[in-house]
Amino acid sequence: MSSRKVRVKKLTIKTALPVLREDQIDATEYESLLTESQIATGVDQTEENEYHLQSILKEAGTSNDQEIPVPPPKESDISYDALYPAIFHKPSSYIRFSQTVEECISCQYDMTTEDDEFLKSYNSNPPAGAGALSEDDFERIMEVFEDTATEQTPFAAVDNTVVGYDMMVPGLNQLGSTTILLHAKQIYEYWKSKRQEEGNKPLHATIKFETHQETDDTDPYVCFRRREVRQTRKTRSRDTKIAETLKRFRRELEDGRHLVLMAYEREMMKRDLLQVDRAIFEERARLKQIKTKMGIKGDDEDLVNQKPSQKRKPAEAAGAQRPATQVRVPVRPDGRSHEQDLVLLSDQLAEKENELRNEIETKVQNHRRWNQNHIDLTRDPLSPVKELGMELKFRPAKTQYLMTPPASNSAESMDIDDAPEPMQLDKPELPVFQFRGADFGETPQNSQPAFRRRIGRLQRLWIDRRGLSTPARTDTYEYSDRWKYDSDDEDDEPLVYEVDPFDTRALKFRATIPLSPYIFRGRPTVPPEAVNGAANGNRVLPPPPQAQPQPPPPPQPAVQQAQAAS
Repeated sequence: MSSRKVRVKKLTIKTALPVLREDQIDATEYESLLTESQIATGVDQTEENEYHLQSILKEAGTSNDQEIPVPPPKESDISYDALYPAIFHKPSSYIRFSQTVEECISCQYDMTTEDDEFLKSYNSNPPAGAGALSEDDFERIMEVFEDTATEQTPFAAVDNTVVGYDMMVPGLNQLGSTTILLHAKQIYEYWKSKRQEEGNKPLHATIKFETHQETDDTDPYVCFRRREVRQTRKTRSRDTKIAETLKRFRRELEDGRHLVLMAYEREMMKRDLLQVDRAIFEERARLKQIKTKMGIKGDDEDLVNQKPSQKRKPAEAAGAQRPATQVRVPVRPDGRSHEQDLVLLSDQLAEKENELRNEIETKVQNHRRWNQNHIDLTRDPLSPVKELGMELKFRPAKTQYLMTPPASNSAESMDIDDAPEPMQLDKPELPVFQFRGADFGETPQNSQPAFRRRIGRLQRLWIDRRGLSTPARTDTYEYSDRWKYDSDDEDDEPLVYEVDPFDTRALKFRATIPLSPYIFRGRPTVPPEAVNGAANGNRVLPPPPQAQPQPPPPPQPAVQQAQAAS
């Protein structure tokens, strides 16, 4: 029976569990579940066979409590304050320290029991004139050997390389002791034998690296293991990409091979050409010698490579070669001239005038459409809202006389209007001396009033005046009387007086209001016969009033027109 894995899940309140009695459980089935089932460890399948993990899984079911053996704490009678007095004084600035930990703790090598036994046997029979070797000097010598071997042969454990004694001498000279060099040779032999016993590995306690993946896979002391490269998943798209890459690589190789073959053929052709040139040169030299011996005189053009001469074309006449160019205006396909596209100034002005007329007509139509289904009940004309800083006054009209031109002989032939001639009486007499004192009771003279004539709705004539004195107001124009008698303490809303405009009392009150005289303007007077007829009970309606032509406005003097224009 093949083994199967059972993933143990946590129990929840929603999981339905069967309740079995002891007699309902088969003993053989229970034993097979315990022996054959494997609990999921939660790690990768390749790491499930790790020694320490298997031991932990086996001991997980046991109830034996294991503790790390630690000596119990005991009270010590040693006074460390007396043995190690504190002589450190805290400086005012930060402590700056550049030495490493290895430099502070001095020697890195620690003697073992075997080293102690060897040192005792060595000191029992020391070399002549050297004396006994102390433990500190022994550790210093061993440290030099270890550091030099680690620096010179970092892979000594792989290729089993041993550093010679000659390479150790420079490091020993740095110790600065001549007595150490007398013992260094014997200590080197001891270090070499001990290093070979350890497999040429360093004697210092160092970090253990992975040397072989299979042997060191279950070693828990191996640090910095190699990174496992997971195999890439093979898919159909990946196979297609690989095939395209191989095809491109094959095509590039074929192109390179073709280029190499063509370059080879080019060099071979150059070689053949050089051989032919050399043969021609040798034949020409032999021909020259034969001509010299036989006394043949002639041209030596055959002995030199002549370049074929290029025949020049006869120069043609300038007039025949380049006929005079004629500037032709490009003709349009429709046959129209370019002058027809020019826009005249009169056409532009007429177009602008038409646009203005159309805009005005559009505004008039919009205004009529806006006023449709509305009745205008306004009595007075709508005056513009008074703006701040725009209190302009009309220019007062003044009358003055024009100067009379001087008399001349041609006065009769000149067309001069009969203008009023100023007289001496019109000029006021200027006082010889005028003095005015400050009169506090005198009121300042008001400015001359100004008038304006305009025509309102229904052809009504209006006269506007300005410059009249008005009583001064303590309040500004922006101040409203609605808040004058308002009180902040009153929270109630103001009373609203509801008045029915069609009530009898309202009609009686409006009947007592006198009518304006302009209503009866233009109506004929009622004859007394009509009044008597009305008294007798026969009412006669008067004829409708006829439209009377309005007289033209009187002509203004030329001086007033000039002032109004200015």
